[in-house]
Amino acid sequence: MAETEQLSEKIRKRLDRHRDELAERQQQIDSTMKEMLDQRERFATAAHRLLESIVHPKMVELSRQFDNAVVSDRHSGTDFHCSCEFSHTPRFPASVTLDIGLFPGETDEGVTVRSTLDILPTLMEYKRNDETTLPLEGSDEAVGRWVEAKILEFVDTYLRLETHPLYQKDYIVVDLVCGMPISATAAPCRIELHGRALYFCSEHCKDAYLKEKDA
Repeated sequence: MAETEQLSEKIRKRLDRHRDELAERQQQIDSTMKEMLDQRERFATAAHRLLESIVHPKMVELSRQFDNAVVSDRHSGTDFHCSCEFSHTPRFPASVTLDIGLFPGETDEGVTVRSTLDILPTLMEYKRNDETTLPLEGSDEAVGRWVEAKILEFVDTYLRLETHPLYQKDYIVVDLVCGMPISATAAPCRIELHGRALYFCSEHCKDAYLKEKDA
């Protein structure tokens, strides 16, 4: 009987120890989860403010310069995005999306700002991604400067579509005076003759054509 009681006591001690270990582990989990959720909420609040007050207005300003651009925002609990989408046009014959995203940084007090550029079809080399990490608080001006720099880089890249031979191959015409191949969408001069559009590389070629035609 004594041996049985001793065994029971040993079992109860192990059960009590296991219960205490589970309670301690749960307490650690609760503490970790609370800290993680508090950090996620702090990030979401700051990132939403940065998106609304800095990123979105700059992307809207970009879209105002192009008739084929639309701006949209989306976000989850861990990342926030503002995208400017450009539809296919004869002048810019590709579907293009510039996305600026805000993500949690490697430290609890940081934010990673990432630009992603997609051009379809992909017929030329261009910089697809770039990112920087800044403090989550107190870096509004730095975020604004970085986003503005990415937008200006994008404009330079996007304008290349207007004259790039692979993108403009379906719109190439020939100047009737000098024989230069030019893009119809970017030709500086054109005239309508008998319902037909004629394109010229310069005013000089256009004037020479009209002079010869009237002679």
